[in-house]
Amino acid sequence: MYLTPQDVAELLGVKAKTVLRWSLEDASMPAFRRGKIVRFERSRLLTWLARQEPRSARRITQTSRKDASSAA
Repeated sequence: MYLTPQDVAELLGVKAKTVLRWSLEDASMPAFRRGKIVRFERSRLLTWLARQEPRSARRITQTSRKDASSAA
């Protein structure tokens, strides 16, 4: 599934223009460009976003997930 810059902007709480700027400035951001069309493959984008989190935030998120799954 491919996301538009607007979809990504809503996901991240920023403007679509910001997402487009990030995609131009950061070559590691998984963006597909064909002319003026820019799309982001959802699973690759989510993986990329997870790698952008500081390590301490990742540990907290992983701990929260473990706690939630063991409570279920």
